[in-house]
Amino acid sequence: MKSKFGLKHILFISLFIVGVFLRLWQINSVPKELFGDEIDVGLQAYSILTTGKDYLGNRFPVMFHSFSEYRLPYQLYVDVPFIKLFGLGGLGVRMPSVLMGLLTLIALYFLVKELFDTKLALISTLFLLFSPWHVNFSRQANDAGMILPFVILGTLFFAKGLRRFNYFLLSVIFFSIGIYTYAIAALFIPVFFIVLFIIYRGAVIKFGLKRLFIAGIIGITVLLPYINSTFSGKTTKRFSDIQVASHDEIMQEVVDGRRWSGSFITRVFYNKNRVYFEKVIKNYMSAFSTNFLFTRGDSNMRQAIEGFGQMYYFDIPLLLLGIFVLLRGLNKKSGESSKFKLIFLWLLFAPVPSALTRNGGTHASRLTLMLPPLVLLSSLGFVHMANSLKNFKMKLLFTAFVILAAFNVLYFIHRYFVIWPNISWRFWQYGYKDTLAFVKSVDGNYQKIIFNNTYEPSLPRFLFYYGYDMNQFQKQFKGDVHQVNIIEGLNGFSLGDKYYFGELKKPIERLAKQGTLVVASAEKDATNPSIFENSNLDLLKTVNSPDDIPIFYVYTEISR
Repeated sequence: MKSKFGLKHILFISLFIVGVFLRLWQINSVPKELFGDEIDVGLQAYSILTTGKDYLGNRFPVMFHSFSEYRLPYQLYVDVPFIKLFGLGGLGVRMPSVLMGLLTLIALYFLVKELFDTKLALISTLFLLFSPWHVNFSRQANDAGMILPFVILGTLFFAKGLRRFNYFLLSVIFFSIGIYTYAIAALFIPVFFIVLFIIYRGAVIKFGLKRLFIAGIIGITVLLPYINSTFSGKTTKRFSDIQVASHDEIMQEVVDGRRWSGSFITRVFYNKNRVYFEKVIKNYMSAFSTNFLFTRGDSNMRQAIEGFGQMYYFDIPLLLLGIFVLLRGLNKKSGESSKFKLIFLWLLFAPVPSALTRNGGTHASRLTLMLPPLVLLSSLGFVHMANSLKNFKMKLLFTAFVILAAFNVLYFIHRYFVIWPNISWRFWQYGYKDTLAFVKSVDGNYQKIIFNNTYEPSLPRFLFYYGYDMNQFQKQFKGDVHQVNIIEGLNGFSLGDKYYFGELKKPIERLAKQGTLVVASAEKDATNPSIFENSNLDLLKTVNSPDDIPIFYVYTEISR
């Protein structure tokens, strides 16, 4: 008995070590570069670390005010010690996601063990360990990687709390903190908590009103800062920006539908409620499509790996078997069916928050809560398949299936680390790191530096890669609204008297002057690189993409 116990735990530790390696290896260069939201995470954490304020001057905020939106605080605060340890770079920014990813693996293991057994827990951990969906969000500073451990731990301690009230309190705390991780949590977690309450109502009610009241007070206390921010509109602004369709879009579809008839039947079929509901349903159904799950995944190459769905091809038969096991489990007597109801309802409600947003039907980060129940279904299917081997021929087929599955995983790992970083560079806004490293190295030679701000916002990247003094920034920054001709040839804004950001007006050659350095976008500004053959221009640096497409030109006027 002891040796069997030890072997299982040795296997789990071995898997965990593989998971650490898979999530840490080449973390600075895969993904290729820090994209805008990751830059924002690091910059906000750096600002809190050095000034005690977000970079726009709010002291220890609940909702961080970024240049374009308000952001939930969990990831930004957690990143602070890692920026202190590793500095402003890929490792410092992405390390919290790596740790949250590893915590998710541990949490899922113990949740499945609590609901089922150690064998299924190990298999579920193995499947999540190599999941394309999970690997990707464990290696980038995306809120999608922050929410999973809190939902899983909340569920784990809810299940354990049915026997011991202190665990139930931990469940309430984990679920409440989870609200601060990702916007989708505000809708999913309350609904899911109610679902758990209904499934296990008999055991929960036995705690009595006094204990349940205490749990409610603890949850509300944790959530008070969030509730206050909600009343001020800070937590809802983001949703209003990304809702499934704007009021004007919905009304236009209604008007178009009623163009040919004003009858009662036409009004029944073409009204704003029906149009809105249809868009939400389409989004919801898309989340379960084979296109999203197995063939293409999210079309945004930050959210998915080109050539892969969110799950593997070998998951298809396993999920079908898992659904069979699930349906059979739902028909068991009340006590034994509870865990299957939990899986079913988790999967049923997980896509709802994303379905309410624009393009939410295939938005991998907003659909990340689908991953645990899907992994568990695949694991149930795998165990059922393994337990059904009755003869040598079936065992041979099962061995072939496992080999093909391993090949599928190895193919993903190769594509993720070798191919995908180089073909996805546009989605990661590649080029700023090298460009700004060069500009910083020659900064002292110039009195004025001009940055293109229309390719992507340059200011946050400038602050990040410069490690700019955030106290000084907060004193200097007056806003990022473009002013016409703030200097000759530039519509934009300035930071102090030296750094300018904006739209470079053509011909951009006239911006080059003695003591002035210009960073121009190859796509937006210098569409004809032959201008640098001009004897008056000194092209100091060209930053190219991995496939040698020019991204930035750094130039000045030739010294005379």
